[in-house]
Amino acid sequence: MRQATIDAIALGACRTVERLIAERPGDGPAEREIPIRTALAEWIGHAVERERRNDRRRVGRMRA
Repeated sequence: MRQATIDAIALGACRTVERLIAERPGDGPAEREIPIRTALAEWIGHAVERERRNDRRRVGRMRA
């Protein structure tokens, strides 16, 4: 995975977590844990899916 891709995914995940914290200012860490974990899992899933697609394209180009 290219560094630019990793940086973009990390930035998106960070912004999502910041948004979740800003939306729930009265909640403590325990109340925010599940939404933050869910958001981070979605971003990780996005990165894995993207890398899977790119690997398939690379394999397809190598076999062609």
